[in-house]
Amino acid sequence: MLNDAQNRKLIGKLKRALEVFEPYVFTKIAQLPYTMYETADRLETVPDATLAAVPETRPTGKTWGGEGRYCWFLTQYTPPNELAGQPLYLYPELGGYEAMLWVNGEPYGTFATKIVVTRHGNHYCDCFTRAAVPGTPVQLAIEFYAGHYVIGEQPFEERPHRDFRFTADKISVCTKNQDVLDFILDLRVLLQLVEKLPETSFRRAEILNVLTQVHQVLYYDPTATDAETWHTSLAAARRVMAPALAQKNGGSAPTADLVGHSHIDTAWLWPMDETIKKIARTAANQFNLLDQYPEYRFIQSAAYHTWLMEQHYPQVFRQLQKRVADGRFELNGAVWVECDCNIPSGESLVRQFLWGTRYIRDKFGKEQRVFWLPDTFGYSAALPQIMQGFGVTGFLTTKLAWNDTNRFPYETFVWKGIDGSSVVAHFFVIDTWPDPAGLLERIEGIGYKDHIARKQAFPERLVAFGYGDGGGGPQFEMIEAARRLQDLEGCPKVEYTSADAFVQKLEAAAPTLPVYDGELYLELHRGTLTAKQQIKKNNRMAENLLRMLELCLTRSAVTARTPVDGSALRPLWNTLLVNQFHDILPGSCIAAANDRSLHDMAEMLHTGSELLRSWFAPAQNCYTVLNPLDEPCRDVFYLPQIASGFIAQEPGVTLQNVVLADGTAATAVYGLERPALGAAVLHFVPGEQPAQTSRFVYDGKTLTTPLLQVQLDELGRITSLVTRADGMQWADGPMNTLLMAEDVSAGWDGWDIDADCMMKLQPAARLTKQTVTADGPQEFRLHSRYELGTATILEQDMIFRAESTLVEWQTVLHWNEKHRVLKAAFPTNLRAKTARHEIQFGYIERPTTANDTREQAMFERCNHRYTDLSEPGRGLSIFNDCKYGISVQGGTMALTLAKGGTRPDERGDVGTYTFRYAIQPHAEGFSAKVPRRGMRFDRLPTVLAADAPSPALLTTSCRNVVVETVKPCEDAQNAMIVRLYECEGSHTAPVALHPGFAVTAAHQCDMAENAQFSVDLTNLAPFKPFEVRTVKIEY
Repeated sequence: MLNDAQNRKLIGKLKRALEVFEPYVFTKIAQLPYTMYETADRLETVPDATLAAVPETRPTGKTWGGEGRYCWFLTQYTPPNELAGQPLYLYPELGGYEAMLWVNGEPYGTFATKIVVTRHGNHYCDCFTRAAVPGTPVQLAIEFYAGHYVIGEQPFEERPHRDFRFTADKISVCTKNQDVLDFILDLRVLLQLVEKLPETSFRRAEILNVLTQVHQVLYYDPTATDAETWHTSLAAARRVMAPALAQKNGGSAPTADLVGHSHIDTAWLWPMDETIKKIARTAANQFNLLDQYPEYRFIQSAAYHTWLMEQHYPQVFRQLQKRVADGRFELNGAVWVECDCNIPSGESLVRQFLWGTRYIRDKFGKEQRVFWLPDTFGYSAALPQIMQGFGVTGFLTTKLAWNDTNRFPYETFVWKGIDGSSVVAHFFVIDTWPDPAGLLERIEGIGYKDHIARKQAFPERLVAFGYGDGGGGPQFEMIEAARRLQDLEGCPKVEYTSADAFVQKLEAAAPTLPVYDGELYLELHRGTLTAKQQIKKNNRMAENLLRMLELCLTRSAVTARTPVDGSALRPLWNTLLVNQFHDILPGSCIAAANDRSLHDMAEMLHTGSELLRSWFAPAQNCYTVLNPLDEPCRDVFYLPQIASGFIAQEPGVTLQNVVLADGTAATAVYGLERPALGAAVLHFVPGEQPAQTSRFVYDGKTLTTPLLQVQLDELGRITSLVTRADGMQWADGPMNTLLMAEDVSAGWDGWDIDADCMMKLQPAARLTKQTVTADGPQEFRLHSRYELGTATILEQDMIFRAESTLVEWQTVLHWNEKHRVLKAAFPTNLRAKTARHEIQFGYIERPTTANDTREQAMFERCNHRYTDLSEPGRGLSIFNDCKYGISVQGGTMALTLAKGGTRPDERGDVGTYTFRYAIQPHAEGFSAKVPRRGMRFDRLPTVLAADAPSPALLTTSCRNVVVETVKPCEDAQNAMIVRLYECEGSHTAPVALHPGFAVTAAHQCDMAENAQFSVDLTNLAPFKPFEVRTVKIEY
C-alpha cells in the first residue's frame, strides 16, 4: 500500500493519463479537399459552390478572416464499403471562433473554440452520419465566424487586439474509439471522487486501492508500445474500475435532476444578428446529440429565439417542431425574451408572458408552467401574481447565488409576491459538468459556496449543464459522464428531467417548503438601474407611447362599433419587448449592441408617433390634447410658442410664454380640462392676451409662491422648503444637491455600483449662470447652468407652479465623465423606517436604515415613477420620468442621474440627455394620491394639431383602483381588454367601472385573456392590496 505522498504522485500520473489518451478518442481516416468562400454577409443557407471559384471571394491561399467576417468551407465525402453502417465524424482544423456544420444542406452541428478544452475547442468533432452508406456522397459545409473584438468587462481590462485572421489546415473524417472515451470517463469519475470525498472516507480509500490497480495494468505512454497493447491495457483498467463504478448509493442520497441547456443572451458581447447564428448552431448541435443519446434531454428558453429560427432558419424550426413533439426537446417560452425584471413596467412584463406563452401554444401546442430566468439582475415582487395570471407556477433562476454580501436563505422555497400570490421557486445550477466534481460542489457543498445549504427543505437540485452564449450547449463527453452517475456511491444520484416535471415535484413538496415574502433583491449589478440612460428613457417613452396607441385604437373602434385590431402595433411591441432583454435594457452590452438598441428604439418611437398622428385629421388653430390618465386632468402642458394676437377660446384656460431648459420658446397651457382616457380640444382665436401678473415673489434668495416659502443658497439649492398652509418645514439640508463620486467597481464595470462608492460622494456643482426665465401668473422658472467633474455641463430649470406644491427640475445633461456616478440628493426631516418605492403594479417598502448586512446591501434600489418617504401624518415624494436607481438613507433620498462605466462599451455613457424629476410634500400619510401623482408626472398628455374631442372612456369609483391598460384583444373582436390594479396597498369595497359607451357583456379573464366568469361592471368584487384584474368588455 502506498503512503499519502506516494498516492498523491500516483493520482497525478493518472490525471496526466487523461490528457495523454484524449487525442486517441478519434482516429482520422480521411483528409478532405475543400473550397473556401469568404464573406461579411450572415448567410442563412449554404452558398453555391461556384462562389468559391470567384477570385474576389476566395481567400488567398488558406488564410481567411478579419473581424466580423465569415468563411465557408465546402467539401463532400463518399464512405467506402468497409465503413458501412458506422457512425462518422468530422474534425475541422480551420481556425475561427464559432461554426455551423451543414450536412446535405441542413444545419447539423457546431464547432466552437469559445471554450478551449485540452488541445481544441469544446465542440471539435461532430457526428455527420450515424450509419454510413457506402457509395453515397455526403455534402458537407462549415460556416466559420472569425470573431470580433471585445475590450473586456472588468474595470481597465483591455484584451489584446487581434486581426482575426486564420490559416485553414485540415478537414478530417474520423471514427470514434469508444473504448478510449470510456476509459477516460471512467477514470475521471473515480479521480474526482478521490479529490472531493473526505480523506477519512472508506469509500475514498476503496477507490484509491482501485486506482492503484489501474496503475498496475495501464500503459501510460501509447507511443512506446503498439496500439493493440495499450488498447488492451485500457480494457484491463476498465475491468478493474467496473466494481467501484457499480457501487450503489443508499436511499438518502440527494438527486441531481439533469437537463442539457445553453443559456444564450439575446445580445451582450456580440450584436443581435450574431445571436441568430448562435441559436441555430446550438439547436442543430443538440438535435445531433439527441439522436446519439436516447436518454438525453435539452431545454431552450425564450420564445423569441424560437421565432428567430422560424424567420431565419426554417430547417431548424421544422426540426424544433419535430423534437418538441417527440418530448425530449423542451421549449420554455413563458416570456418572449429573458427580460430584465426591475425596469419594465407591469404591463410590459404581462406582455412578455402573453407573447411567450401564446407563441409556444400556437406553434407547438404546449402550455408553460415554468418561468426560466437564470440571469437577470433582481426579481420584482410583482412577478408571482403575473406568473399566476398565465398559469405559470414555478420560477427557476440562478442569479441570487451571485450576491456580494449575504447568502440568500433558501435554494427551494415558496415565493410570495406583493399581493400575496405565490409560486414555487428553485435556484438551479448552470456552468457545471454532470460529473462528481460538479455535483458534489453544487449539491453537497464540497469546496463550493453555491450548494444546497437548507438540506431539510428539498433533497434535489436541477442541474442545467452545458456551455452557453455560443458555446454550443452540452458536449458529448458531458452526456457520457452523466451515464456513469445514475446511482453511484459517494455522488448524488442523477436522472434526466424537464423543467416542467421538476416544477411538478416542487409543487408536491410546497406544503413543507419555507416561504419567502417579497422581492428577490440581487446584491450586485446595482448600476444597471442607471447605465446607458438613453436606453432607459427610450423604454419609458415607448411604454407610454404604446399605451396611448392602444387606447386611441380601441377608443376609435368603440366609437365606430367595429372590431378592434391591434396587429399594426405588434412590430412596435416586438421592438420594445426585445429591447427589454436583461443585458440590453440594463445597458451592459458592447457598443454595437447598444447602438442597435438606440437605433431600433428611436425608429420605433418615430414610427409609433407618426402612426398616432396619422389617425387624426390635421386642423388649423387648434390642438387635441389626449389624456392618458383614468381621471380628469387640468395639469399644464406645453405647446410651441403661440404667436401674439391669439388667445384660447376655452374659458378658464391661462397661457404663459416660457423658455424651456433646452432654450426652446414655448407656451404653457393651464386649466384645460381633459376627460379621463379621453381628449379635449384647445382652440385659438384672434385676440389679445390680458395683462399677466406674477403670483411669485423672488429676491434672489427667497421665493414665495401661493403655496410654498422657499429659501435658496448660492448654488440655487433649496435650503428651506415650507408649505404655507401648515407652516411645515421639509428640508434638512440643501435639496437638489448634485453629488458626484468616482465609480470604479471591484468588478463588472458597466454593471456595478459598490457601497464604497457612496463614501466618495461629494457636492460637485459649480454654478456658472443663473437667470429667471419665466415669472408669470402660473409658473416660475429659475434656470441654472452648472459645471460638473472635468467636462460635464448640466442645465436645469427649477420650476414652481402657483397652484401646486410640486417642485420640478427639467434637466439637460451634457455628460462627459467616465468612471463617475451622479446623484441628486434631497435631505428631508422626515423620520420613517421604510420608504415606498414604486414597482410594477404597486410598491415595495425597503428600509431607510442600515442596521444589518441585509439592509446595508440595499444601498441602491429600483424605483419606477416615485419613491415616497412618509410619517403617519405627512410625507414627501420624489418623481421621475426615466430614472430607475435611487438610494434612501435616513431622511435623504438621492436619485441616481448618470453612471460612467467603460466596459464592455469603452465609450462610457458620454452624450446629451434630457430628463425631469420633482419633489412634492403631502400633508397626510401615504395614500393613492402618491402613485396617481407619479402617473400624472410621467404620463404627459399627447398633443396633436387636430380637432378630435373625445369623452371619458373609462373611470373607476375607487381612487386606489387604476385603469392601467386599455388594449385590443389578441384576436380582433368587438371587445377590449382592460387591466386594473390596486395601487395603495389597501383592501377596497366593491368597485364600479364606469364605461363611457354601451356595453353588451363583460367577463373577468386571466392575464392570457381567457374568460373566466361574467361580471357586473357596476359591482366588481373588492380588490385585495395590489391585486391586478383583467376584464374583457364587449361592445
